[in-house]
Amino acid sequence: MKTLISILLAVVFITVTGFSQSIERYVVASSGDHYSNANISLSWTLGEPATSTWTAGNIILTEGFQQPDVIEVSLKLDLTMFMEGPFNGADMNTNLNTSGSIPLSQPYNTAPWNYSGTEAVAAIPSSNVVDWVLIELRDAPTASSATQATRIARQALFVLKNGTVTSLDGSSVAQFSVNPVNQLFAVVWHRNHVAIMSATRLTQTAGVFTYDFTSGVGQAYGANNAHKQVAPGIWGMIGGDGNGDEQINNLDKNDVWAFQAGFSGYFSGDFNLDNQVNNNDKNDVWNPNTGLGGQVPDQPAAKPPVTD
Repeated sequence: MKTLISILLAVVFITVTGFSQSIERYVVASSGDHYSNANISLSWTLGEPATSTWTAGNIILTEGFQQPDVIEVSLKLDLTMFMEGPFNGADMNTNLNTSGSIPLSQPYNTAPWNYSGTEAVAAIPSSNVVDWVLIELRDAPTASSATQATRIARQALFVLKNGTVTSLDGSSVAQFSVNPVNQLFAVVWHRNHVAIMSATRLTQTAGVFTYDFTSGVGQAYGANNAHKQVAPGIWGMIGGDGNGDEQINNLDKNDVWAFQAGFSGYFSGDFNLDNQVNNNDKNDVWNPNTGLGGQVPDQPAAKPPVTD
């Protein structure tokens, strides 16, 4: 027996000394210890059969066996934006909300967005909520280089009637656990408005990144080709993109609006978000914007209108 134990110890010694390396690991476990001498470093932990890691904001909880250190930097995002369709001259209408049409789960899990996020609420948290928006963060040296390849995060959030983008509680600013290394740019997607991206980097104060798309023509990348003046000195996303392809043309009218006309509810042909698909959507929103298209890098440029 002593001979067998000696052989096993020798094998362990040879294995450890022959393939030793230094790897930083951190662990939360029910028991464990660490021993070392000039030749051997031995660590052990008593963990669970399966390991998991949970995150909430900037808090990380890890259970079980040794795992690599996880570093996540939580930043807050304070965005302001308007959409042309529901804009009423001062703020945006909340008809979808008051009619109970806004879904409780994020609506961007289909093409063309294909966002797999699980954002959901038990109830719409505020009477001021207009709709869901999909916010994307891009980390790039310049706006023109902020392509889809530079995307570091996406999150479905709510936009209020005053243009404030909020977290799912309907009041606080959103948080993203990311660590940008270049400049941070924000893209706003909506299911029937043309997407916009910040023309300049987001500014940061005490960990809060702020940007206001509404304050001027140059706030969206592409300037007046990217968004439009919805009231004197106020700018908003261009409405009428019923199929979400970043082009406003006859496909939005013929393939989307025409099939939904006469219905009430949460429909992409409801360009003014008043809970009704009717001639107001076609005449007031879609028609004046025909031929316009997205300016976000990597998105299709505007094309001539599709004819009947």
